[in-house]
Amino acid sequence: MKRSPRTTDLLELLLSLAIVGLVLFIGSFLRLRADLTNEQRYTLTPATKQMLEELPDVVYVKVYLTGELPADLERFSRSIRELLDEMRVVNPEKVQYSFIDPSASADEKTRKETYDQLQKEGLQYSSIRIRDKESFSERIVFPGALITFRDRTVPVQLLKTQLRTPDADIVNRSINNLEYELASAFRQSTQREKARIAFIEGHGELRDMEVADITNALGELYEVKRVKVDEQLDALSHTVPNMRYRLNDYDAIIVAKPDSAFSPRCAYILDQFIMNGGKALWLIDPMNANLDSLRKNQFSMAVAKEIGLDDLFFNYGVRFNKDLVLDRSCAPIELYTQPYGNQRKLERFPWYFEPVLIPQSTHPIVSNIDPVHLRFASSLDTVGTDSVRKTILLTSSPASLAQRNPVRVSLNIVEVPPPFERQSTPHMPMAVLVEGRFRSAFSDRLPTEFINDPSVGFREKGAPTAQIMVGDGDVIGNRVDQAKGMYFTLGFDRYANSKIYGNREFIINAMNYLLDDRSLISIRSRTITLRQLDPDRIVVDRGRWQLFNTALPVIIAVLLGLAFQAWRRRQVTRNT
Repeated sequence: MKRSPRTTDLLELLLSLAIVGLVLFIGSFLRLRADLTNEQRYTLTPATKQMLEELPDVVYVKVYLTGELPADLERFSRSIRELLDEMRVVNPEKVQYSFIDPSASADEKTRKETYDQLQKEGLQYSSIRIRDKESFSERIVFPGALITFRDRTVPVQLLKTQLRTPDADIVNRSINNLEYELASAFRQSTQREKARIAFIEGHGELRDMEVADITNALGELYEVKRVKVDEQLDALSHTVPNMRYRLNDYDAIIVAKPDSAFSPRCAYILDQFIMNGGKALWLIDPMNANLDSLRKNQFSMAVAKEIGLDDLFFNYGVRFNKDLVLDRSCAPIELYTQPYGNQRKLERFPWYFEPVLIPQSTHPIVSNIDPVHLRFASSLDTVGTDSVRKTILLTSSPASLAQRNPVRVSLNIVEVPPPFERQSTPHMPMAVLVEGRFRSAFSDRLPTEFINDPSVGFREKGAPTAQIMVGDGDVIGNRVDQAKGMYFTLGFDRYANSKIYGNREFIINAMNYLLDDRSLISIRSRTITLRQLDPDRIVVDRGRWQLFNTALPVIIAVLLGLAFQAWRRRQVTRNT
């Protein structure tokens, strides 16, 4: 029986709908995902996936960035939601989230109470200006989240800036670090015991305020304390009954820019901490150069400092050279030049005594971080040592040279640059990682009765451990405004008025690596290229693009419909 064309068309339509419905029904049971971005921005790293798969219980995330937002923060909020969705794909039962607008209430008193409560819980607000066609409006936002695991809540500031008004560059950097921030917050909330880090003090090391930024950053993952050794054997370790060796009280130590000598007894305590498996980050200035001495005079003489640790370093396989590295890749300095009219002119010059090191190594500690800024830094040499593996992390640029002790530090160097073309020593080591089993620097130097004392627990051959040595103490020091009693983010540059250096990431990665948090390094080292929209063009061309996005699909659909009808008429005419 021959069907009419209308019946045939109806059957084809019903069959097509049935096929589409069947495909959608089958697809609801499948999780098919394809990340077509060049940077794989929508793909979680293996470390994050493993962490999510091992969650012991439900982790609930409350994100407070939603509502009426400018384009940059709206994109940031969308990126947070997309990342949380990706996390739920890995473990949908253990990862839950919600977005809350703290400004949703129409009552001003209720909003203020909500703001105060969020600040008490550890979140910081940002004041933003929302631009309309002809006016601006102020709005308070909390670009952060509260991560709750069982009875523990951890605040995480997803948009990290000391400026109350975020800009597009800060938003882009925050999106780039979003997976790291959430993954570390998940780990912090689920981890009951934190590794312990001790900042050694008592020998002129950097003060609390000078390392405040990195202390707070490390404090999010670890327990950080300041410890004065003061020649006490129990300062870093304690004895355990029926155990031959002492047990460390800390997992790692940081020695940040000491300016006075360690006594042999203090050096012994640090040595035995290493021998018992402790990790160490040594940030040492072998020379006593600084800018303060140039404020009254045009030059000063930098001489070697004696800190009493050279034997330890040499025994561990590294020598801190008594020199200052001058590098063509350097930070600027502003100096007054000859008077221009009745006023002195302030100009910016390259300051060769502050190298800016661009990481060349593929090691995860320095992979994909911004250049690292040093001040009056010294070079390092590696020494042949059995059972110790050495990795160069940071080096000077190809146009660099080292001036040996004593060194004349003069402001006139900006007028007469060093002869890099004739005397360069390229790629001098500036930061070295040493790993393995170290031998005590006090072997064959101690009396027998001291070695045999059970309370001493002397260890000649160390347990496997790792150390990082950097020829600059200022690499960890953040800029401090003494007048206002505040500090800036580590890596902040006062001339650029923003964070442009990777010192913060370098120190955090170094401690992550030493404390075996390799997964956090792999997350942080990924780089996502973000394409920024022009906010001015968004306002000017908004109407045109809205019309384009709404009208063009309709026009295309109408044209396709007309073309299909014309094709059908031609087919019917041809068949008849």
